[in-house]
Amino acid sequence: MGKYEAAFSQLGERALAQLEGPGGFLAVTETHLVFVDEGGVQRLELARIRRVGRGEAGTLAVQGEEASLLIPLKAFPLEELKAFLEGLKLHVTRARKATAPPPPGRAALPTQEAAPPPKPAKPPVWEEEAPPPRSSVELAPEPEPAPTPAPQPVQRGRNPFALALKVLSLLTLGYTVGFLALNPGADPWVLAGVALGGLGLALTEWSSATSSR
Repeated sequence: MGKYEAAFSQLGERALAQLEGPGGFLAVTETHLVFVDEGGVQRLELARIRRVGRGEAGTLAVQGEEASLLIPLKAFPLEELKAFLEGLKLHVTRARKATAPPPPGRAALPTQEAAPPPKPAKPPVWEEEAPPPRSSVELAPEPEPAPTPAPQPVQRGRNPFALALKVLSLLTLGYTVGFLALNPGADPWVLAGVALGGLGLALTEWSSATSSR
């Protein structure tokens, strides 16, 4: 027997259900939930328990109509504590039924109709642990921009006089070369002018032939 259970046994009460952990002792008697730890003995009337949920600073809060009982979570193995609290629901329901007022007797009415039965006691509400909040909000993916079509190259028509201009350019070049070859003794300025003029004209005609419209 642990020291906490020994402290409970000194109360002279019978435990219908009990749980002992490294930091305390829980017991359910006919009328109370009893918690024993280093701070002493605490008790809460079963019929007045309304909710069991998370408390502050790592505690479990068993709330009654006027008072509450704070149980440190580290005082008991977590799974065993959960199982104990699940069984506590039945004891609370039993205690509430036991403390409910008796139904009224039949009234002596002329019609001999029975009085309507009393409404059953409302069962305690047990707080369910809320799911943890989400760390972030998911955003809808932004729509991708539609690809811009590449500009189509402009198709340009061919010059219909290309062949004629090429032939004319070759003739001009041939005439210039022939003139220079047949008149080597002519004035140098004249030869230079014919050479520059002939080559320039030939290049202009060839450029016109290869360019598009």
